[in-house]
Amino acid sequence: MRIYISPIMFVMALYFVAMGMAYEFCCSLAAVLLHECAHARVAKKLGYELNVIKLMPYGAALCGNVQLKPKHEVFIAVAGPVFNIFVAVVIAAVWWVLPSSYMFTQAFCYGNIYIGLFNLLPVYPLDGGRVMLALLSGKIKRGKAYTIMRIVSAVCGTVAIALFVLFSVHALNLCLLSVGLFMIVSAFIPDGRAKYRALFAVGNRMEMLKSPLEVKLYAVSRHAVIADVCAMLDPDRYSEFTVIDDNMNECGRFTETQLIAAVKQHGYGKNVGNVFELGIKTNLKKE
Repeated sequence: MRIYISPIMFVMALYFVAMGMAYEFCCSLAAVLLHECAHARVAKKLGYELNVIKLMPYGAALCGNVQLKPKHEVFIAVAGPVFNIFVAVVIAAVWWVLPSSYMFTQAFCYGNIYIGLFNLLPVYPLDGGRVMLALLSGKIKRGKAYTIMRIVSAVCGTVAIALFVLFSVHALNLCLLSVGLFMIVSAFIPDGRAKYRALFAVGNRMEMLKSPLEVKLYAVSRHAVIADVCAMLDPDRYSEFTVIDDNMNECGRFTETQLIAAVKQHGYGKNVGNVFELGIKTNLKKE
């Protein structure tokens, strides 16, 4: 896993240090990292592994090279905010028992609340926007879902900037302005959605096979997309697949090892039938 830190983060760090808020900045950064760890944990449980974490002014982005199933995308997206709120509740409970801890943990608690609630906004690429995108993708085409989310992001950003202008008569709220600009920019930037890479490298599987693994058998259509088949993989089981043709007859079988080998050679966009018809006998073989 690689960590990329946006240059703006260093500028922000210097600003907070100059303003005497270094502790608050560190607490917020810790809350962001916990947020990403929650995403990573749920992703791993679903059979994906984080490839790159990008730390940016408004949180972090998780990057890789596999498109998620909508259901998995929802679970992974909500994990971060839910964990932040959970941490905040635990800290508040500690205050009840040890009131003296308030002055040491206040910034960390508020940082978790802010990160958690902010990421629930229905703005792409925040977690709330990812959830909405996943839910829309289950009902309409992905491209149209992206268009809707960009419109929502632009509207929310416009409202935030309008509020900034309205309140500027009394005081300048630069945070509100920057959030509004972030939302509007997010509506027009190229697709940068979080992706993951499959957690089924040979080394990892051989390590797990030191203890017996349950074998899970699936039946898939020859028209099934490789990305969707990969999403079926279970990190706690070894998967095998039976290929069914249009007449409901078995026309081949392959294992998860052969599937990953096919992915490395052909990518995730092809369907099972394409890979089979290409004659990759080492990856997908007739019975």
